[in-house]
Amino acid sequence: MFRTSCTLILGVSFLFGCNNSQQDTGGDDFQWQKGNSQSLQVAADSLMKIDDLLKGAVEKEWIAGAVALVVKDEKIVFENAYGFRDKEKDAGMEENHLFRIASMTKPITSLAILQLHEKGFLDIEDPVSKFIPAFANAQILESINADDSSWTARPAMQTLKISDLLRHTSGISYGFLDTTMNKLYAKAGILDLTTTEAITIEENVEKLGSLPLKFEPGTAYQYGLSVDVLGRVVEVASGEPLDEYFQKYIFKPLGMNHSGFYFEESAGEELTRMYSNSREWGLTPFPGQGSLSDSWPITGAKTYFSGGGGLISNARDYARFALCVLNGGALGDQRIIEEETLNLMKTNQMPNGLRVGRDHFSFGFMVTAEDG
Repeated sequence: MFRTSCTLILGVSFLFGCNNSQQDTGGDDFQWQKGNSQSLQVAADSLMKIDDLLKGAVEKEWIAGAVALVVKDEKIVFENAYGFRDKEKDAGMEENHLFRIASMTKPITSLAILQLHEKGFLDIEDPVSKFIPAFANAQILESINADDSSWTARPAMQTLKISDLLRHTSGISYGFLDTTMNKLYAKAGILDLTTTEAITIEENVEKLGSLPLKFEPGTAYQYGLSVDVLGRVVEVASGEPLDEYFQKYIFKPLGMNHSGFYFEESAGEELTRMYSNSREWGLTPFPGQGSLSDSWPITGAKTYFSGGGGLISNARDYARFALCVLNGGALGDQRIIEEETLNLMKTNQMPNGLRVGRDHFSFGFMVTAEDG
């Protein structure tokens, strides 16, 4: 089932986090209201468990800081900030601070694809090659040479479709998560996350399209760069850069005024520091690694719009998006997608009885199965 009774938005300054001091103003009539947990039938002891958990996580230095938000029936029943925006500067976390939301970018890109499907700019069963010709002659990996990362492959028997990208049945992986594909991706210079260099998602996806898939499309599940490819499909189908599309058709209508890919360098003093944690060193400032810079998203070329992991947002903004999904595509007086189309994000879309562990996967979210 797709659980719709209560939304928990949790931002943790563990790896990612930043701050922006803008006020909540939006292009719609939806305004946040505080609600009474008792009248809304939200158990007070459950809320206290959230509070205890995050206070303990900060005290034990599992994380530097966090923001938690619980919404029931479109009313805020719990909201609090914990720990530090920048621990070394003793700068506390605040409820409006922004976070690098990483893979929570993926549902937003998936919704954009469904908007374009609804408007007739694409069909979710279209071949990916219709929009990105580099995928026209897809191949399936057969072997990788461990010495030089050369590979052999055979022609794919199944067509790679947009629907495969939406549900991660494309055969496209993440190099940092996949010991089979990481050397192949690294040799080709594939970006997994983001970059401050003057690179575009178009360039990265073109290189990805020249590489073999891990398996036949539609035959297995593999979490990875599929939604970055979808971001490029949005650009081609709509004729607009991904950042502009999001602002026009999702963020502005929903009043998500604190969300985007990049911010001005003047926000540097408000940018939450990135942290990492390890058994050996504990909680330490994250210096950046590979293409991931600790100065993202305020410096650099600001040209790489990762549909799979590049957005910045805060708890209230993301709650607006989550409520839009829960409400069937509307928030306040703004409808950004029809309910019938939006329901594709709430229901199982996996082919041939495929499962993700014990769960299902929709066009954008993992879905709890009745027997899961």
